[in-house]
Amino acid sequence: MKRVRRFVPVLIIVLVIAAVAVGAYLRFGPQQAKAANVATTPVQRGNLVATVNSAGNIAARQQVALNFGQAGTVQKVHVKVGDRVKTGQVLAETNTADLQLQLENAQVSLRTAQAKLAQTKNPTTAQDIANARAKLESAQANFNKVKAGPTAEEMAAAQASVASAQAAYDAALRAVSAPSSQLEQARANLEKAEVNLQKAQADYDKVAWRPDVGRLAQGQALQTATADYNSAKAAFDAVLATAGADQNTKVQQAKSQLQGAQSSLVKLQNQPTESELVSAKTQLTQAQNDLDKLLAGPDANALDIAQNAVDQAEIAVKQVQLKLDQSRLVAPFDGVVTAVNITLGQNVTTGAAQGAVQLADLDNLEIVVNMAEVDVSKIKVDQAAQITLDALPDQTLRGRVTLVAPAGVMSQGVVNYPVTVRLDSPPAAVKTGMTANVNIVIDQRNNVLVVPNRALRSQGRQRYVTVLFEGNQMAVQVVVGLSGDTNTEIVSGLKEGDEVVLNTTTTAQSGMGGIPGMPGGGAVFFQGR
Repeated sequence: MKRVRRFVPVLIIVLVIAAVAVGAYLRFGPQQAKAANVATTPVQRGNLVATVNSAGNIAARQQVALNFGQAGTVQKVHVKVGDRVKTGQVLAETNTADLQLQLENAQVSLRTAQAKLAQTKNPTTAQDIANARAKLESAQANFNKVKAGPTAEEMAAAQASVASAQAAYDAALRAVSAPSSQLEQARANLEKAEVNLQKAQADYDKVAWRPDVGRLAQGQALQTATADYNSAKAAFDAVLATAGADQNTKVQQAKSQLQGAQSSLVKLQNQPTESELVSAKTQLTQAQNDLDKLLAGPDANALDIAQNAVDQAEIAVKQVQLKLDQSRLVAPFDGVVTAVNITLGQNVTTGAAQGAVQLADLDNLEIVVNMAEVDVSKIKVDQAAQITLDALPDQTLRGRVTLVAPAGVMSQGVVNYPVTVRLDSPPAAVKTGMTANVNIVIDQRNNVLVVPNRALRSQGRQRYVTVLFEGNQMAVQVVVGLSGDTNTEIVSGLKEGDEVVLNTTTTAQSGMGGIPGMPGGGAVFFQGR
């Protein structure tokens, strides 16, 4: 019985050892055998590029369908398809004969308005002002003379003139052959009537300003004196008529001169009337106003009106000039003519959809691609881009991001953001409209440890790789950095040269059952290396 009890522990130990041996064989023997059949790759250093991609079509940075701004008949077409043109070059023209006439008419109107404005700004010359000053001085002298009355010299001269005229008249009368007694009597009567008339006239002039002068004694006396004079003159003329014609003429001339001298003397003897003073004052005031107006310069209101007329004329010229400019097609930028849709003699309008001439800047090509909202935040202006074309599969072109749209575009419930990529020195074979695949480089690492994306597995937020070490597969937790299309940067957990197992599927595992070394996997797990 004691032997049996001693044998049982020994048997248990043997069975345990056997079980361990079988387990070790089942665990390690098959893994080493399978290790020889798995695909592996060494961890190595390299350059890693991360990109986001999309597709679009090649387009010119600038392209435009040009139309005439003025309807008309095509007169000249200066270009053909394929021509290279410069900014400002005239591409085509319509007939402008009528517009040229309108321009000439508008220019004449402008010159007229400008001349009127110049005249308004400078209405007088130095000579005009000198003349006005002279008139003022003359008016002032006349007013002073009227107000002061005659001088002694003027009175003496007037009296001498009367005496001379009287002597000449007397001599003419004495030469007449008519009966001397009758002629002398008629002459005496006439002279008496003239004296009375002059006195009556002088008395009347003193009260002539009164509205009731006709009822005054002076008025009645003037009427009587005038009638007596006329009667005496008629009697004298009748006597004188018997004299010879020549002597009669001389008498009449002498008489007329005497009357004129007497009238001038009477006028000088009398004080200036109120009307004479008013008239002289009015002339003086007018002369002063004329001079002041010349010295004051142009009237502000007249100047505004003249300036407005010039402004309107200038606008009219610009309007016609604009129509002339719109009758020509002018290249707005350097480019290549891609289409000419007009012919000589054709009547053109201003809104043709296809344009009269189409122009494109083929030296500056770009692609506008739509990026998903998860990618657009990674894209920045001036990032490099790699471009491949379906039409040129053997070439990879380069470009740069020039614009990231600030706002998205909604299409069928999906938001995309247009991103513009400019091509760098594209070859001549690249044409607008070609389909392009664009990979925008969002990040790059140089000389870093990398493993293929196929070597990585995930559990939650942790990343793992399977390392083949001495024939055994071990799960190793790693910290990853930048990920590219095929490789991922390893920040920690591996070293250069480690052999990592490539998974046969890239589907991420939600658990660790598929990673050797984890529960159910049969391999050893290491928390980094």
